[in-house]
Amino acid sequence: MKKTGKLLVVCLVIAGFFLVYWLWPNNDGLPILDEVNAFQLDDVHGEPFESTNGKAKLVAFFFTDCPDICPLTMVDLKELQTMLKEENLFGDKVELVSISLDPDNDTPEVITDYAANFQADTKGWKWLRGTPENTKQIAKEFQMQYEIEDDTVLYHSTTMYLLDEKSNIRALYDMAFSDKPVKKEDILEDIVLLTEE
Repeated sequence: MKKTGKLLVVCLVIAGFFLVYWLWPNNDGLPILDEVNAFQLDDVHGEPFESTNGKAKLVAFFFTDCPDICPLTMVDLKELQTMLKEENLFGDKVELVSISLDPDNDTPEVITDYAANFQADTKGWKWLRGTPENTKQIAKEFQMQYEIEDDTVLYHSTTMYLLDEKSNIRALYDMAFSDKPVKKEDILEDIVLLTEE
């Protein structure tokens, strides 16, 4: 009788373990950190860009006269572009989105030449600019800090943003520094996770 009772307890414990394991909520997905309002900007390579186009996006702010962080980041995004193509995600499900902070100096022609330096495939790497006013409003949506004085960008924060198809911010990443490249593998892993939701 005692052996039967112990066996029953062991069986109940094992059954309970498996029930908890299988029924416990799965929190492996990316959290929702914030939400940005829909926005529209000019794509220097084509039609106006709508943020509500149903695709996930990695958003990075830049300016073409940036001497270090921006071009280093774009070199890494060029590699990420290749990685996304290998996963069959680039353009159809995921876009890289680069938004100029300095539209007065970053004309469409200047940005087009800049993008060409990084072999940007404009099917899925969008290069955007707006007026100074709507650039400021969009940067505010992302809590992106920057300052322009005498037609020169004095500083800008160095965060990139992963958006889902509903414009929720799902992850944040650092832009590149001379001794610290963009964490491309981490970003790709998060993007794959996001597209599988």
